Amino acid sequence: MKVNKRNIWIVLCVIAVFLYAAIFGLGSDFKGAKDMRFGIDIRGGVEAVFEPEGVKGIPSAEDMESARTVIENRLDAQNILDREVTVDKEHGNIIVRFPWKSDEKEFNPESAIAELGETARLTFRDPQGKVLVEGQHVADSSVVKNQQTGAYEVSLQFDKTGADDFYKATKELTGQPIGIYMDEDMISNPVVQEAIQGGEAVINGMKSQEDAKALSEKINAGALPFSLKTTNYNTISPTLGSGALRAMTMAAATAFILVCIFMILYYRLPGFIACLALVFQMSLQVLALSVPQYTLTLPGIAGLILSLGMAVDANVIISERIGEEIQKGSSLRTAVRKGYKNAFSSVLDGNVTTAAVAVILMIFGSGTMLSFGYTLLSGVLINLVAGVWLSRTMLSSVLLYPKFQNQKLFYIKKVKKPIDFLGKRKAIFLFTAAVLLTGTVISAVRGVTLDTQFTGGVILKYTCDKTPDISKTSAAVEAVLSRPVSAQAGEDFVSGQKKLVLNLGGNQGITPEEQAKVLKTIQETEPDQKYQSSETYAVEPYIGARALKNSVIAIVLAALFIVVYIRIRFSALSGLSAGVSGVIALMHDVFIVFLVFGVCKIPLNDAFVSVTLTIIGYSINDTIVLYDRIREHMKTHTKEGLVPLVNRSITETLGRSVNTAFTTVLCVAIVLVFAVIYNIESIKVFALPMLVGMISGCYSSICIASAVWVTWKNRKNP
Repeated sequence: MKVNKRNIWIVLCVIAVFLYAAIFGLGSDFKGAKDMRFGIDIRGGVEAVFEPEGVKGIPSAEDMESARTVIENRLDAQNILDREVTVDKEHGNIIVRFPWKSDEKEFNPESAIAELGETARLTFRDPQGKVLVEGQHVADSSVVKNQQTGAYEVSLQFDKTGADDFYKATKELTGQPIGIYMDEDMISNPVVQEAIQGGEAVINGMKSQEDAKALSEKINAGALPFSLKTTNYNTISPTLGSGALRAMTMAAATAFILVCIFMILYYRLPGFIACLALVFQMSLQVLALSVPQYTLTLPGIAGLILSLGMAVDANVIISERIGEEIQKGSSLRTAVRKGYKNAFSSVLDGNVTTAAVAVILMIFGSGTMLSFGYTLLSGVLINLVAGVWLSRTMLSSVLLYPKFQNQKLFYIKKVKKPIDFLGKRKAIFLFTAAVLLTGTVISAVRGVTLDTQFTGGVILKYTCDKTPDISKTSAAVEAVLSRPVSAQAGEDFVSGQKKLVLNLGGNQGITPEEQAKVLKTIQETEPDQKYQSSETYAVEPYIGARALKNSVIAIVLAALFIVVYIRIRFSALSGLSAGVSGVIALMHDVFIVFLVFGVCKIPLNDAFVSVTLTIIGYSINDTIVLYDRIREHMKTHTKEGLVPLVNRSITETLGRSVNTAFTTVLCVAIVLVFAVIYNIESIKVFALPMLVGMISGCYSSICIASAVWVTWKNRKNP
C-alpha cells in the first residue's frame, strides 16, 4: 500500500469493523464472542452413556478403543475439542461428555447427542443380505466431482483388510447391486461395474452434491465396530462455576489494558500504534474461534496467551529497532523504514518455528491438543499480517502529519556497555543445576501424581434433592480417600432428578467399603440432600494411549524441526550447535514446568501438556531473537572475539527480552490473581506453572542457550 495520510483512517475503520464483528457478530453465520462455543468447564454440557448393541458379552478392548477413536474423530470434525471420551471397563460402555452449542436454547441432551452422528453399524451386503465387508474397515469417505461427467460421487478408501474383502465382494457381484446398510436400514444400493482392487472405489449415480455429502457422512459415521445405543444421558454443570467466564473476561480486559499502558509509556507513539494493531489481532483471533465454532478450551486459552505474547513481542522488537536507528542519527521516517526491515527476520524466524509447532500439533493432535494448535497457528498467521504490515502502514501514515514528526514521541535506545554474561557462565550453570536438583528432590519427596485424564479412575453418581455444593463435596471426599477428586452437578433431562457426579483419579478402582465411606461423607457434608448411590463406573484414561503417544511424537518432531530450521537459517552460527543449544534451553524450561507441578503437588493433566507446549513456543521465539542479533554482528564485527560478540548481542536484545517477558508474565499473573480471588482451581493450577515457565523461558534464552552454544564452540575451536 502506497504511503499517504489517508491510510491511518482507512485502517482505523477496518479495525472498528472487525472489533464490532468480534464482539457482536454479523448475523447467524458470522458469530462473535458472545456466541462463542465454550468448553464444559465454563458452560457445562451433556453426558451420554453408549452401550454396544448386538454384541454378546463385553466387546474386546481393541474394539472398544476403535469405537472411542471414531467418536473422538467425529467430535474433532465438528470442532468440539473440549470433550471427555472414556471407556467403562466393567460394563463395556463408552461415556462421552461434551459442551452445549453456543446457540443452545432448550438444553435438551437428547437432541445435543445428535451432533455425534449415526451410531449404527455399517455393512456392505450381497442381494441375499450376507455381510461381505464391515464398515469399520472404511478408512475414509469423501465427496468428489467426476472431471468427465461433472457428476458428484462418493469416494471410498479402505484399510488393508477392507481392501481385500471389498475386492472379493466386487469380484463376486460384478453386474449386481451391493447394499450399504446402517444396521438393517439400506442407505444405498449401487451396482458393481467391475472388480475393484487397491482399496479405493467410488459410488456414482448421486442425484446432487447434497445426496453425495449425506451418503458420505453416513458412511464415515458408521465406521464403528458395532452399533451403539444411548442408555443414559444427563446435563452436567460447569466445573469452574458460573462466575468463571466473567472472571476470565475481566482478567483478559485488565491484562490487555495494562499491557497497552506499558507499551504507550515505554515506546510512546510506536507503542500506541502497536496497541491499535493488537486490537485488530485479538479481534481476528476471536473470529477465528467463533465463526467456525471451535470450542474454546483451557489449552485454547493458552494458545491465545501465547499469541498475545508473540504479538506484543513483534511490536517490541520493531520499536527497539526503530529506537536504535534514531539513536544512530536517522530521520524518523528512515528510522521507521529501517526498523521494520531489520526486525523482520527476527519476527519471521520466531513465527515460522512457532507455526511449525502448531501445524505438527494439528496433524498429530486431537481434542485439546488440536484446539491449542489451531489457536496458536491462527495467532501466528495473524501476527505476521497485523503485527508487521498493519502497524507499519499506520505508523508510516501518521508520520506524514507534522504534529507527529517529533522525536519526543519516540523511544530512543541508549547505548549500553556490554554486560559480561558469559564470563559468569560457570555460576549460571551451577545456579541452574542447584535449582533443578532442589526441585527434583522436593518433587520426589512430595510425589508426582497423575490426574484422572492420564490414569483413568472411577465415576460415582448420586441422586439428591437439589443442586449440590460441588466444592464442599469434592474437598470432603478428597480428604477421606486421599486421591484427586473433581465434582459436577448433573440433572436427568426427563425426570428432572438432580445428581452429584464425582470423578475419582487413580487406576486402583474403589472397594465397597470406600464407596460406603464416600456416601457417608457426602451425607454428612450436606445432610439436607438425602444422597443415594445411583451408578458406578471404572473408566479408562480420558487422554488415551493413542493421544498420549501422539503428544510425545508431536513434541519430539517439533524439537527436531527447530534443530533443522535453526541449522539452515543460522548456518553462520554453525547451525547444528545453535539448534541443539536452543533445544537444551527448551528442555530446561519443560523440566522447570514439570517441577512446579511436583513441588506444588498439582496432578499432571492436560494443563501440563498445554503449559509445556506454550513454553516451547515462547522460549524458542526468545532464543531466535538473540541468534538473529548474533548472526547480524558476525557479519559486521568479524574481528571481535566470540565471547565479547555474544555479550554485546545479549546486552542489545536484553531490553526486548525483559519487556516481552514482563508483558507476557503480567498477563499470566493477572489471570492467576483473578483465579485466586474467584477460587477457580483449574485456572490456578494452569496459570501458576505458566507464570514460572514464562520466567524460565526468558532466563534460559538469555543465560542458558547462549552459554551452552559458546561453550560448545570454544571446545570445538579452542
